[in-house]
Amino acid sequence: MSTRLDPRGNAVSIDGLVLRTPGLDGDVTVSRPTRRTLRAEAKLTAEFDQALRNEGVQSQWLVEIGNASERPRAAAPTRSTSFGEDAWELTVPAPNDAWEQFVLYRDEAGVVSWEFARDDGGQVDTRRGGASRTYVLPRRVVQADPGTGTRGAFTAIGSKLLSVVAFKLIDPAIGAVGEFFAEKWEQKKRPYRLRTFTPDDYDQPDGAAIDDAMWRRLAGGRALLLVHGTFSRAHTGFGGMPRSFVEQLHAIYEGRVFAFDHFTLSHTPRENIDWLLERLPADRDLDLDILCHSRGGLVSRTLAEKQGELAASRRAVKVGRVVFVAAPNGGTALADSKHMGSFIDSYTNLVNFVPDNGFTAVLEGVITVAKILATGTVRGLPGLRAMDPRGEFLPWLNAPATTPAVYHALASDFEPAQSGWKEWAKNRLMDSIFKSANDLVVPTVGVYDANGSDHFPIRDRLEFARSDGISHTAFFGDRRAQEAILGWLG
Repeated sequence: MSTRLDPRGNAVSIDGLVLRTPGLDGDVTVSRPTRRTLRAEAKLTAEFDQALRNEGVQSQWLVEIGNASERPRAAAPTRSTSFGEDAWELTVPAPNDAWEQFVLYRDEAGVVSWEFARDDGGQVDTRRGGASRTYVLPRRVVQADPGTGTRGAFTAIGSKLLSVVAFKLIDPAIGAVGEFFAEKWEQKKRPYRLRTFTPDDYDQPDGAAIDDAMWRRLAGGRALLLVHGTFSRAHTGFGGMPRSFVEQLHAIYEGRVFAFDHFTLSHTPRENIDWLLERLPADRDLDLDILCHSRGGLVSRTLAEKQGELAASRRAVKVGRVVFVAAPNGGTALADSKHMGSFIDSYTNLVNFVPDNGFTAVLEGVITVAKILATGTVRGLPGLRAMDPRGEFLPWLNAPATTPAVYHALASDFEPAQSGWKEWAKNRLMDSIFKSANDLVVPTVGVYDANGSDHFPIRDRLEFARSDGISHTAFFGDRRAQEAILGWLG
């Protein structure tokens, strides 16, 4: 079913949906794709379609706006987004009481945002039993870069595409989507474990558990522990490493290399280290160096600086050198509950424009957070909120503490090359949230700058410039980053 938008802001009804698009003209088509046709009509790659299937998300409507153009703003009242952007409205029938919904919005350049229903006060609308839901969407009109498109989660589109999707409020395998949903989801799909990390299994999900023989080997000399970041596992967060680089790490540590898979959404870094310390063998002394990425830096610092304050600490684990890669040591404003939608937007666009190893698993985590945001139960994400500079965890971590560990850091100031993505990153992240250089997830200087801890600023560091093109998830494939890490750990 197709019709024309009204740039004067008058309501346009089509197939039970209502659009108000003051200042925006174009052709709109609405369809109700089945599971068989969703991937083709929504222009999804197999990986993103699979992530939606894995998380039980079903399509209700697909709205495509072609030939979009801006017109002088009409006198009719209009709303703006929470970032002050000019907006238009999409009103859809509310799901029944057993379901909740959100909108996946892609613009002409392939830039993605997760949108949640808003009430008249601009807050996420979680009321049950209403007749409809209204989504306030940024009224951006951008041009796709010729011949580039995206190469990750979606295929190139050249038009605006909105997928109205729904999910059950009680997941048949996990339970109710609410405050404890993320923890139950991680227990089922991202369980804790200590695993091998060898040149043969480092990028595979089935790395072996650390057995007694391996513990004896790890305790036989200096060992290397790898700690992944948000939405990741060891095989996805570090899977982009070349095999030759992993072989060099093994040569330095004579094979004493292992990794820590842990909860990143529902447990704080303190809880992560409590779990780790409780499972270390009491009769083995460990002398560890650590290579960590993103939120894994906070987990690593908890082990290096705060062991004595943890209930699970039965004995000291000696930490020698720590290499922080894009770690939010000073926090990230994206972890503030009011910006968490932009947090998952950033990760989605990263896997869309610069896909890395295992991005289906990352998307599953993003979808899980989207469900929690749609239901207004952000309290169930203490693992993410631990990165909030104004939260409870970082002031505890960034306090004077003594550790013999030596710190090194890799950071980046990243600017997308694609014009549509570049414009979104500037308007949303640079101008409205970070207001400083960043890698699309973490402020650049926050990786290494003074933050209250005795061990900052980190002076032994490598900082990539915008011209280097290193985003938050792209460090380990870069030869300069590899050489720096080998130099520090060697």
